[in-house]
Amino acid sequence: MTIPDHARPGAIRKRGAFGRLTVIGVAFAVIGVLAMLLPALATLAAELLIAWMLVLWGAAGLGFAWEMRPEREWRHAAGTFGIALLLGILFLLFPRIGIETMTILVMLVFLLEGVVSILLGLRFSERVRNWGWLVFSGAASLIVGVIILIGWPGTAAWTLGLLLGVNFLTTGLSLVMLGRAAKDKA
Repeated sequence: MTIPDHARPGAIRKRGAFGRLTVIGVAFAVIGVLAMLLPALATLAAELLIAWMLVLWGAAGLGFAWEMRPEREWRHAAGTFGIALLLGILFLLFPRIGIETMTILVMLVFLLEGVVSILLGLRFSERVRNWGWLVFSGAASLIVGVIILIGWPGTAAWTLGLLLGVNFLTTGLSLVMLGRAAKDKA
């Protein structure tokens, strides 16, 4: 006697996983929309999360460095983790400094990624089909970086939250679509 596919334990788990994937995708999309509607609040939340992570990372690292005292490199470890701890505390006490610092880093990444992608796309233009998409991606990154730079320091208040919102929304939508496609195939 054979058990039908839909009655097998693995099939039930798979269908449940697809449903959970869709729920997670919807949650991500909702978080993304909220972050895009309230980018300043999302920016502050991201900054505070990173600040606390730096504090925890620095404190745990200092504990690690203390245990490493017999090794001569322990002072280097203590210094590195001490900087992480102090940076986290500074970002907690002065969130605007954290927001501005992180926005500058994001802006620099967009500008650099834009230039590199454009240069690579142009370099590949004779050898690779569809090289224009790489140039397009680089131009888009460059434009975002320039927008952040031109609007500085006003852009710092909303940039991180908006970018996180777009990321959460697109990730959420892709998870919903993946869950639906997998459910249809199961």
